Amino acid sequence: MGKFNKVSKVRMQIKIQQNSQYPGIEVKLGENQFSRHSHIHKEWSFSYVLHGKTVVHLGTWQSELVENQFITIPPGIPHLCSPETENSFSFVVLYIPFESLDVHTPEFSQPRIGKIDSTIVSHFIDLFIQSVNLKELKTNSEQLQELLDKKSSPLDVEWGVKLLEEENNFTLSLPHGNRFQRYRYARKRFGIGQKKISTIEKMEQAKRLMSEGLDLVEVALNCGFYDQSHFSKVFKLYTGLTPTQYIKK
Repeated sequence: MGKFNKVSKVRMQIKIQQNSQYPGIEVKLGENQFSRHSHIHKEWSFSYVLHGKTVVHLGTWQSELVENQFITIPPGIPHLCSPETENSFSFVVLYIPFESLDVHTPEFSQPRIGKIDSTIVSHFIDLFIQSVNLKELKTNSEQLQELLDKKSSPLDVEWGVKLLEEENNFTLSLPHGNRFQRYRYARKRFGIGQKKISTIEKMEQAKRLMSEGLDLVEVALNCGFYDQSHFSKVFKLYTGLTPTQYIKK
């Protein structure tokens, strides 16, 4: 990925680069463009603020992140970053599948927050993007674990572990009752309503179908949208990318 550049005040873009041997490992670099709704990732993520500041939400927890700060989020946890819109903002996110990490360690199994120099972040991103075998991945993961242990601290440990254990399969077992009771349950658990959780699940389904080669019309219909236009609009709100951009990443 190389050294990070300062963000332009007018440019809006998202760039994605994948590991050629392990496509599940990828890095996303964004400038003034980002997802605008709570969403879920199937991978462990390391999100770093290059320029500007944002408020990050994990369920009912929230905090401000500024330049050189980062947050790590295990799979299955709804989250949202809300940058200041009046100022330029740029970020980088490293996604790593859980099978490439020692998920039993607190550094990877719990949400964590910390601060670090951008040159170190760039170095670790290059290590994972350029890894060509399992031995390299193991070595890189051990170094990353050590770094997180020194440079970050857990959020609400019990909340993070419990949510990861219960919701890592991306399904939500809601109690029987009327719609209002179901909404209150989801809102209390995640800080977002059941309808939004359902939309998040549709976005994950759409990503899977696009990776299988279905055209966008078929993806839209399979995910319960009336047409491709509506699907594209919602997909961009949740991912920061249009479906076409996602396919070409």
